Amino acid sequence: MKIFDCEIYLDFPMMGKVYGLMDIQAMMDEAGIEKAVVMPDVTLKPDNYALAQKVKGNPRFLPCALINPNFGKQSIDELEVAVKEWGIRGLKVMPPKHGVMLASTQLHPLMKKCAELGVPVSIHSDGGYGHPLAIGALANAFPDVPVIMDHMGYRNWVREAIEAAKWAPNIYLATTAVMEPFFIAMAIDALGVDRIVFGSNAPMVLPRMQVEVIKLLGLTPEEEEKIFYRTLGRLYKME
Repeated sequence: MKIFDCEIYLDFPMMGKVYGLMDIQAMMDEAGIEKAVVMPDVTLKPDNYALAQKVKGNPRFLPCALINPNFGKQSIDELEVAVKEWGIRGLKVMPPKHGVMLASTQLHPLMKKCAELGVPVSIHSDGGYGHPLAIGALANAFPDVPVIMDHMGYRNWVREAIEAAKWAPNIYLATTAVMEPFFIAMAIDALGVDRIVFGSNAPMVLPRMQVEVIKLLGLTPEEEEKIFYRTLGRLYKME
């Protein structure tokens, strides 16, 4: 079965090592992952151009720009150039790292640009700046933009993530770093398999372990296909 990963970080520093392209590919091979959405390390101003150049021509990787909206028009211009000229396929937002207030209009210019460019948005979720209900409010304001909620509010805000996804049908919950099958099963019961997408959050999480979490759910082959690749493939126009 094909597996697409919605979130892997390239050149991520961890335990005295920087995980480059070869390291990531080895992790993907071990887990049987065919394609992955890759993002740069989270800095004040992530180097999205360098990311795009590193994976250019490699069919296994879809580069996703991680952009700090606090740079205003510069952020909007970067996203447009990244998509139209660099081959970037989506936007990643890190509210806690960049101080993004999702319930305000701070991110609206970037969301409008995503709607114009036809690209999905991945948003980190947690109990603070990335609260699932704030993501829900943002997604509801931009119904034409697919919003992938990383970590589905894991671990203390899974129920809020599910409620946000019920409210905003353009939200998809990602399994990134969610290691208990119970939480994913809860989301499937409430929303259906069509609203869940597989992601590992590598290299912080070993992809093979995240794959095993999905396998432990005891889903049908058709249900696994939707989580592992069909829905993400549609959102990123891979198929």
